Amino acid sequence: MPLRTEPDATLLHADDGTPLAQLSLRDDDGTLLAERVRPLPGADLAQVAAQARRDLAGRRLTTPDDALARALVDGGLRLRRAATDMRHDLAVLPPLPALPEGWSLREGGWDDDLAEGLAAAYGPEHPDGRWQDSDTKEIRGMFERGEPVPPLAEACARVVGPDGRSAGHVLCAGPVPWTEDECAWILNLGVAPRAQGLGLGRALLVHAMHGSRAAGLPRLGLEVADSNPARRMYDSVGFQVRARVLSVDLPPLD
Repeated sequence: MPLRTEPDATLLHADDGTPLAQLSLRDDDGTLLAERVRPLPGADLAQVAAQARRDLAGRRLTTPDDALARALVDGGLRLRRAATDMRHDLAVLPPLPALPEGWSLREGGWDDDLAEGLAAAYGPEHPDGRWQDSDTKEIRGMFERGEPVPPLAEACARVVGPDGRSAGHVLCAGPVPWTEDECAWILNLGVAPRAQGLGLGRALLVHAMHGSRAAGLPRLGLEVADSNPARRMYDSVGFQVRARVLSVDLPPLD
């Protein structure tokens, strides 16, 4: 049975018409997504997984349900990413930390020093994988053309060292179209290895929090991959867990 769109969501049905799961469909710049797939109470997870592989074939599926992700993996698919969706309500913010002597925060933007530094920071062992040329292209597109979403200027920043070179940044957008609540979103926060250990990541994060509130947005969100040590920093400034985000690429039908 084809997917059926209800007023609040899209439903995945079994062949006999039994509703199995609720989800949201989206095209993210050419990547077809089946997001927030939630099995309905009493649904058989193996049946949900099998129906999703057929009716959502070729899409990237995300789910907050660990058991559904395990059922897909048990069926021979690979867990692409395991992460946690977090939010900060921006009601009480930590003070902006002082930067080491010679370091400063500048307006957001992109340059070759950032590209080099983030390529070094996101190596093959990073939970989100190696930095790709496509990542640089996407960020340049945001600053140059506002695509796929424009940066939230108040919440973006680069950190610049005594040598005048960019050594890290925080990139935010908002309000973003892929969340159910109104919020700013941290798309990328990274510091080059040569500048790590100086508290610059925390300074960028707190800047994003203050900037998001100054822009009139009630919350700031992010996703952090499992085993990313930055999770401790997010916890320390008051981000709260909203949901798990597990993603699996569903193969196209033969």
